[in-house]
Amino acid sequence: MNTTENPTPKQTSGLDGSKKIMLGLAAVLVVVVAVMYFWKTSAVSAVESKLVEAQAQSVQERSELIERARQLDARDDVESLKRFSIPLAWAIRRELMASNLDQVDQYLSELVQMPGFGSAVLANPEDKVMVATDRKNLAEPFSTLYPAQYLQAKEVRIEPTSAGGLRAIIPVMGLNQQLGTLVVEYTSPVFPLK
Repeated sequence: MNTTENPTPKQTSGLDGSKKIMLGLAAVLVVVVAVMYFWKTSAVSAVESKLVEAQAQSVQERSELIERARQLDARDDVESLKRFSIPLAWAIRRELMASNLDQVDQYLSELVQMPGFGSAVLANPEDKVMVATDRKNLAEPFSTLYPAQYLQAKEVRIEPTSAGGLRAIIPVMGLNQQLGTLVVEYTSPVFPLK
């Protein structure tokens, strides 16, 4: 009789061992799932941070490229305006030597109708405005519109204006004397870079 009572406690302890193994496997599975979840989360986070960093670098590089393009464009504007000023001075010189201020006025009126050109003022060396695209400036001395030192300019100068444009100071030279000074305001047309 003793033998029949012994097998029952062994079966109970076998179920306890099986439960322990199942609980152990479940615990290992939970740990593995948790580790995989945290590993996946950190990997995704690392990829996201690298993507954000790459996007920021791309934006930085793009803005640097746009700034370089603007600087090159501005330099080209200065050089082009300087080259344009020399033949303009020759045309004005020819008309001044012939005392043909009406033709000079027509040249300057046509000039300011071209894109980018603002105003133009021609003054004699005595500080008197001879021709101006803005008729109100005809009554003003040149030195009230621009620095008087412009009247002594011996070569074409291009300066930036406070409004972001350019100002060409163009001496108009005769054979042995300065006939006048032409000041032309220019603002480069804006081309959006997207």
